[in-house]
Amino acid sequence: MKKHVFTDARGMGAASAMLAACLLTACAGLTSPEGTPAAAAALDPREAESRYLERARRQAMTREDVTVSVAALRDEESAAAFGLPMAGRGVQPVWVRIENRSALPYWFMPVFMDRDFYSAREAAYLFHSGAGNASAAQVERRLTERQIKVHVAPGQTASGFVYTNLTRGIKLLNVELMGARHVLRFDFAREQPQGGFDYQTFDPDRLYPPERRVKVGVNTLGTELRKLPCCTTNAQGSEQGDPLNLVVVGSEHDVLVALVRAGWDFTETINASSVGRMVSVFAFGGSYRNSPVSALHFDGRAQDFAMQRARASISQRNHLRLWLTPLQVDGTPVWVGQISRDIGVKVTTRSPTLTTHVIDPDVDESRDYLLQDMLMTSNVARWGYAAGVGAADPAQPRTNLTGDPYFTDGRRAVIFVSRSPRAMQDAEFFQWHPDDCEPARPDAARRHCPGR
Repeated sequence: MKKHVFTDARGMGAASAMLAACLLTACAGLTSPEGTPAAAAALDPREAESRYLERARRQAMTREDVTVSVAALRDEESAAAFGLPMAGRGVQPVWVRIENRSALPYWFMPVFMDRDFYSAREAAYLFHSGAGNASAAQVERRLTERQIKVHVAPGQTASGFVYTNLTRGIKLLNVELMGARHVLRFDFAREQPQGGFDYQTFDPDRLYPPERRVKVGVNTLGTELRKLPCCTTNAQGSEQGDPLNLVVVGSEHDVLVALVRAGWDFTETINASSVGRMVSVFAFGGSYRNSPVSALHFDGRAQDFAMQRARASISQRNHLRLWLTPLQVDGTPVWVGQISRDIGVKVTTRSPTLTTHVIDPDVDESRDYLLQDMLMTSNVARWGYAAGVGAADPAQPRTNLTGDPYFTDGRRAVIFVSRSPRAMQDAEFFQWHPDDCEPARPDAARRHCPGR
């Protein structure tokens, strides 16, 4: 087995600075995302209000004589509406309107929208030295007067703002209304215009037009999954990389929303800005929740999108890559994926940026972590395991494209995402792996196999 130089980002010292300088020079040829606008022109407050109120009106939901509408303000809208650079301080106001036409009182619970939301005075204190011509007291009054009241009496309407943490990509806006032994839940998922994330460049219709799609049923899914390649490859398809140990069934929107609901972050596309930031964080410390992910390949292309759960250090994260397949279960897309846990960073000539993450060799652990995470966050409608990867023993591990060893039991986790929250015990278990369905096994052990 080849030896590699492993590097701790916190103790690199002068070597870090030298490496950063080299990598930033290497990245000079990369381009920033196309279409990145210059600083937006100042927006008139009335125009800003008109914009977000119209979005809120279009996104209204009604349940049991209660209508809720929401809109997350964009950077230029919050600046115009409040006269404050809210986005620059990490705050994103969300407009909420609750019309209660029922005979019951309700209480709105902002913590379900963002458990770390800012109180009005907390958000105002970010501008305690004042802002523009407004004093600190004026800023505080402006934010407190516009904060939504949580009690919504029968026949009344409440509206105002929740000061949430700034989100890029898809923002989940959950409105929970508590009544007397009764809860109304309204789930909104809205894509934000800012970003530069890889999923935003994905076009599923271009990949698999209708004539290329393969329709399968739940019972035959396991057979089709065994036909897929075991592993990712390099761009040329000549070398195998990390195992394809994950299958997700759901529309692109539902898959993204489920992963965001479970706490996963989007990844930025690789460009001069993102690589430069990644190099800086690697060399000098810090976190980067949306750091780019290197390309692995399936069916001749790099991942359609990737997501990650980062720790405080860029050296440690869980990350997954997903590719759309031509398979569809009852008209629902099937994605194949690769998931692993990064446990460190190393310098290597096998990467164009001269660095790569070191993975935990037990790739089954990260596979099962995702399944547990999705079950815990009520995002799974059906789950199980399928064959297709092939087992690799810890004593004789395989290696990925950067030389990291890994071992596996050879199974793929299969997750059908739920379009609405579903309790873990209500998620259906299914046995697609042939070893689990051998006729010699007791009937009770095969009761979730196809055809039973």
